[in-house]
Amino acid sequence: MNENIYETQIFTYPIIFKLIYRFGNIAATLLLIWYLIPVIFYVDQNKLLIIPLVITLLLIYFLNKHFIMLYKILPFKIEADHEKMICRNFIFSNKEIIIYYTDIQSLTGGIFENKISGLMKVCDGKNSVCVGFYQKMRNSNKLITIVLSKVKREIYDEVINTLTAKKKKSKPSAENSR
Repeated sequence: MNENIYETQIFTYPIIFKLIYRFGNIAATLLLIWYLIPVIFYVDQNKLLIIPLVITLLLIYFLNKHFIMLYKILPFKIEADHEKMICRNFIFSNKEIIIYYTDIQSLTGGIFENKISGLMKVCDGKNSVCVGFYQKMRNSNKLITIVLSKVKREIYDEVINTLTAKKKKSKPSAENSR
């Protein structure tokens, strides 16, 4: 592809995923608190209720910790051209992060680590920022392809080695199957 005629690609999430990523923790936390209320009232009558109490509190903690992390690194709009990614529309924030492909220090999570799904992080070593995106983003495979084709060769090789190493590990060798 000729870089001079490379046009800017825009990647966004469908509305349902925007709602889930923006407000999902509120609904889940309210549901867990609703479950927690009777447990708190009856814990003095039955000491075994301490177990679901602790489990529910841990679920609330880790759920909200995960969503706070998403609020910081998950843009709802990514514009990619031949030299950079512009990340906008973060949850509850109007910030804009520009990551040049030459500054990318690491690609982690999701498909970059040979997982079926999950949060993929693109980290800019020069400016010490990371952004994340899920495969639920429209045309995320195209964004992944653009990022992989533009990063430094050693980063690309690292991702490819991770992908091929896990494929080799998951395939049983001919000697072991006999």
